[in-house]
Amino acid sequence: MKATKIKSFSILLSFLIICSSIPVVSAENAIISDEETRASLLNYLESICQWSIDAELRSGELKITAKRRTSIFINSNLARILIAGYELTGKKEYLEEALLWFDRLVDLQQTTTTPDGKQAGWWGDFTPNDNIYLGDAGTSTTALAVAVRFAEGERRDRYLNSLELYANFVRFGTKDDPQNKNRGGSDGWIISEGKDAGAVGCGYYKDELSVAPYSISTSVTGAAFFSCYYALTGNPEYQQTAENAVNWLFTTQDPFGVFPYLLHNFQLDDWPLDTMSYVADGIISCYLRSDNLQFKKTIERKMAKSVQWLLNTQNLKGVWGKMRSEDQQRSQGVLSLLVWYYHDVGKYPRIKKAIDANINFFLDPENSAYFGVNDLPITTGFVGLGIAEVLEPGITYRVTIDE
Repeated sequence: MKATKIKSFSILLSFLIICSSIPVVSAENAIISDEETRASLLNYLESICQWSIDAELRSGELKITAKRRTSIFINSNLARILIAGYELTGKKEYLEEALLWFDRLVDLQQTTTTPDGKQAGWWGDFTPNDNIYLGDAGTSTTALAVAVRFAEGERRDRYLNSLELYANFVRFGTKDDPQNKNRGGSDGWIISEGKDAGAVGCGYYKDELSVAPYSISTSVTGAAFFSCYYALTGNPEYQQTAENAVNWLFTTQDPFGVFPYLLHNFQLDDWPLDTMSYVADGIISCYLRSDNLQFKKTIERKMAKSVQWLLNTQNLKGVWGKMRSEDQQRSQGVLSLLVWYYHDVGKYPRIKKAIDANINFFLDPENSAYFGVNDLPITTGFVGLGIAEVLEPGITYRVTIDE
């Protein structure tokens, strides 16, 4: 154990020393300043937007090869890309498709009653009878929060009400099993005390109530959703919930910056990139909204290890993971992490080099097709979100007009 700690400390120290000796690029420089490359990236993002429209995202069931998986989280990631595409191009058809999906998402929400009598809302992953995962729902409600500023009138009210119902479900639970499967109710899924304080449970898992810490729901519901909900409501309690979630995530981070996939009291070691992508989404969302400078410095320091791990494990092609594996399909969230660190923390050339290598991989049509873009819907969503962040850092995290 001692040797491992010394080795990990040495790696981190080397990274920090290297970074401190590198000239910092002027703040006004964009991630990609070359106009030809930016135009190519924008065209690439538009191809993803058009693929989503052609697949009839608004219907809730993507019109693609039957074997390809779709769910509320996949559709919501694609809609989040469409919103970014609208902001970057002004093409109203992108926004229209996104909002029609979110109308559908709100319609799909089911309601229940909390133990103290509040109304609460939840989703099954595919249908109301499918799994209640606060991971998939967290990804979806984070995207819905991003859409609120584009909704008007009754539509806006419905979106906000849906978000409130979901917040109630996570915070206060449900009196009885909402799917009537005799698995019991819950007083909420946010752990408030003990060594796992700040973590969020799964919801229901394999026909059991699951209140043990779940890395993914802690990231996308605890950190991402609640920080977005704070931005919409101004209630500091929600931002504190988000920061508590991030603090718990850091208790699980290993000496090399890797976050384990923890679910229902077991650990899955095969999806490190999947976990890093979701953790990144939560941490970036929370960081961008926090006024706590000490907290933000802690994030910067601890995520330096994760950035170093990504720099060390990026392959020669510019991507991560085994081609088309379940882990790789969710891996491109790490691009958003690198973009955030480069843009908001420090403009280190080695990070920029990794970003360039990654986007150059996808600008090769053969590589892009092999990776699964505009074919595998999970992959397409994560790739699109990262590309949008390269084009304009923070664009997929905007919640309020004046943010």
